[in-house]
Amino acid sequence: MQIRNTKTRYGALAQALHWVIALGFVAQFAIAWYAEGVQAMQLQFTLYNLHKSIGVTILALAVVRVGWRLVNPVPPMPSGSQRWEELASRASHVLLYGLLFAQPIAGLVFSMASSFPTVIWGVTLPDVGNSKALEDTFKAVHGYLSWAILGLVGVHVAAALRHHFVLKDNVLRRMLPFVANKDTTGIRRPQA
Repeated sequence: MQIRNTKTRYGALAQALHWVIALGFVAQFAIAWYAEGVQAMQLQFTLYNLHKSIGVTILALAVVRVGWRLVNPVPPMPSGSQRWEELASRASHVLLYGLLFAQPIAGLVFSMASSFPTVIWGVTLPDVGNSKALEDTFKAVHGYLSWAILGLVGVHVAAALRHHFVLKDNVLRRMLPFVANKDTTGIRRPQA
């Protein structure tokens, strides 16, 4: 597999970034929800610092992903796609990229405004001053953004599955590593 995108498929780097970030988000939700119920303060502290570290890693990977996307155009939508599908795809990707940046930044501000140290992969970051108002605001923002991510990822997954099972095109397959695109010539797309 080549590293760059082609007209019919995402390249190895785009695929790797997509799936590593997706796994990172799954880990983030699992860690955050589990840590909420942990009674042992030291374990909870360790889990939250792992959560923060993964979040900063996702932010760094998002920077790489957006940079790569700017210099390496994505494959176009399948021929015969409806205009609304193209607009929905663009809008959902812009929103997903925005959330890739907004969520970890909100989490960092929330953490750095709290009375607990912000430790990222063993490095303690400076505080922005112990501000309860700032902490509460960004804690709420971080929480709302979590729900927005879950909703938008749900739409993203549903759209990919629709392309694969209903429209029977290569939209999903072109992002799957080690899976070749299938020949869809002669397959007629249902009209919306």
